[in-house]
Amino acid sequence: MRVLLLFVFAVLSACGGGSGSSSGAATAGSSGAGSPTASTISVTDPVTVGSLAAMIDALVVGDQIVVRSRSDSFVTVNGQPRYAGTRLSVLDKQGKLLSTTDYGFSLAAGYTGEWLMMPSPGGFIMVQASTGAKLLHFDAQAKLSGGATDLYPQVAATSTTEYAAAENGGAVDGNGFWLATTFSLLPVTDKTQYVLKLCKFDFNGKQLTPPFLIATSALHPRVAAAGGTVLAGWMEGGGGMLAMWAKGAGAPVIHSVNTGGSQPYPIALNADGKMGVLWNGKATTTSAGGVMGVTVDNNGASVLPGGRTDLTQETLSASWAGNVRVSEIDAHAFSGGIAIAGSVVGSFNTGDPIGDVLVLADYAVGAGPLSTQTQNVKRFVLPGRAALGPTPIFRQMLFADHAVLLMGDDNRLQTITVTRSR
Repeated sequence: MRVLLLFVFAVLSACGGGSGSSSGAATAGSSGAGSPTASTISVTDPVTVGSLAAMIDALVVGDQIVVRSRSDSFVTVNGQPRYAGTRLSVLDKQGKLLSTTDYGFSLAAGYTGEWLMMPSPGGFIMVQASTGAKLLHFDAQAKLSGGATDLYPQVAATSTTEYAAAENGGAVDGNGFWLATTFSLLPVTDKTQYVLKLCKFDFNGKQLTPPFLIATSALHPRVAAAGGTVLAGWMEGGGGMLAMWAKGAGAPVIHSVNTGGSQPYPIALNADGKMGVLWNGKATTTSAGGVMGVTVDNNGASVLPGGRTDLTQETLSASWAGNVRVSEIDAHAFSGGIAIAGSVVGSFNTGDPIGDVLVLADYAVGAGPLSTQTQNVKRFVLPGRAALGPTPIFRQMLFADHAVLLMGDDNRLQTITVTRSR
C-alpha cells in the first residue's frame, strides 16, 4: 500500500522509472570492492508497458500484478489539477499488460488522496490512506465488487467535537488486516494534534480487536504484520516511535527509536513475525547517511551489538556506491530475508560519469542488526546509461521463480525481469 518500505529518503515501499526508452541489454555489475558477497542476481532489458504512466503503487494478486496509477480524472485546487489515483491495470506475471480500468472519482467523490492496496481472499482491497477510512473490494481482475464500507464513522466537515480519520497505514495478516489510524478534531490547522489507534479488521471491515490508543500525538503511521505479530511506526515530536504487538500479548508495547528524525518504516522480515525497521539516515558530520535498518525483538526494542547505541551505524547502503536518489524505496520479506529496490546517483565503474545506478539488495535475517547480516547487492545501469525520470517509483513483484521490477514515472511504466540464484 502507500510502502517502504524502509529506506533512504524514506523507506517500505518503492520507486523508479526511465526518462526515455532505450535499447540493448541492461548493464549488470556487482557492488565493487568490499561487496559482502558475489552477485547472484540477474536482470533483463527494460520493457515499456503499453501507455501506462504515473504508477503510484502495485501488488501481486495470485499469479498476476495489479498496478495503481494516475487517473485521467482531476479536480482543480488552487488553480492546479489534482488527479485521482484510481486507474487499475492488470499485468501477467511476466509484466505484460492484460487490462486497464480508470475508475476516476467513482470510488470516492472528489478524493485525490492515497490508497492502501492489500491482498485479500479472491482479490485485493483498497483503503483510503488519507482523509477517511473507506474500504473497497476488488476481484483478481481489478473489478470493483460491491460498495464501500466505512471502517470508522464519517465526520461532517462542520463538526468540531468528533474525531475524524486522517491517515492510515495497514498490513494484512492471516484472517484480516491491521490498520494504524490517526484521528483529529476538525478543522485541521497547523496546531492540530493527531491521536493514533491500532485495530485489526476482517476483510469485510468488522473489528477483530478494540481500537487501541497507542499515541496522543502522531503523524504518518506505517504498519508491518506477519505470524500474528504487528509493528506500527510513526513520527512523534520529530522522532520515530514503534508499537510492537507480539503474538499472544494483551496490548502493544511502545518504544522510541533513534531514527534521527526520519520516518521509521516497519517491515516484516519473515512469515513468523520477526520484525525490523528501515529509515532514511540523513547525512551528518559523522555519518554519510543512507538506507538504515535494524531488527527488533519481541518487545519492539532495536537489536544491537553490546555497547552500540547509535542507530546511524546500521547502514544498509554502504555497498551501494552512491547517494540514494529516490524518496521511497521498496522492501519486502522474501526467501528468508528482505529484498530492497532503489537507485543511487554515482559512478557505475571507476572513471565512469556520475549518473543513475539501479540497486537490488538482498539482506539475510538473523538475530543481530540487519547491517551485520549477509548482503547480496546488484548494481546496474539502464541501456545507454539512460537517466531515470524526475520522480521514479520502484515496486518489486515477487514470485516463486522470478521477480518483476516495475519502474514508473510521469511518462511511462517499464518492467525488468529479475532472477536470483539461492
